Amino acid sequence: MLKENKIGKYLLYALGEIILVVIGILIALQINNWNENRKIQKQEIQIYKELKSDLLQTRKDIQEIVSKHEEIFKTSQSLIYDIHNKKPYSDTIYDFFTQSNGDFQIIPKTSAFENLKNIGLNILSNDSLRIAITNLYQLDLKRLDDELGMNGAGLSIVQLIYPFQKRYLVADYSQPTIYGFKHSDSITLYKLKIKDYDKFLNDNSLMMNLQLAIYNRGKKIDLEMETINTLDNVIAKIEKELNLINR
Repeated sequence: MLKENKIGKYLLYALGEIILVVIGILIALQINNWNENRKIQKQEIQIYKELKSDLLQTRKDIQEIVSKHEEIFKTSQSLIYDIHNKKPYSDTIYDFFTQSNGDFQIIPKTSAFENLKNIGLNILSNDSLRIAITNLYQLDLKRLDDELGMNGAGLSIVQLIYPFQKRYLVADYSQPTIYGFKHSDSITLYKLKIKDYDKFLNDNSLMMNLQLAIYNRGKKIDLEMETINTLDNVIAKIEKELNLINR
């Protein structure tokens, strides 16, 4: 009986030791998991901050381009009106004509998103926000590369107007202008003017392309403003997610 009692105490002691070891392992695993989750969460927070910074800069860039498009949209309207009404030649008409093919490339900031792809998209725990961010970068912002799908068809704003600028613009050697540069010598260039002005006023192909160009520019403005709205929505969701994580 004494022997059996000793064995029983030993087994109980051994069982207690095993339980303590298991508890210690579980606690260590829990601490390790907590540390790992905390590390992932900190990385997620940093990614969200970087994404927000890039998106804010991209929004600013797009808004600046929208403003430029809107200005040329107005001057192109005036140019079409002046041509239609056969207004006398003026520097204003020349300026509006030379500006009418102005177009601007939008280059979104994508460094944070590229970093996210390298790390793995699944590091973002909010599924709906991850999808919204992915769609923004891979769909909405990519559409701005060729906003109307016209470049491949040879119908970009530049391609519509440049042939007529080449046809009607000529150097005015009576108006030399000296341009200085910070890191190179000054140069003398001659201002351009519109030649064959009566023909210019009655060129139906020119009028057609000016109208198509201003229509395309209006569509560009619409798409750029829609993209800004999408950017604002995603930025607001990122800010909300950061607030939730930091609680």
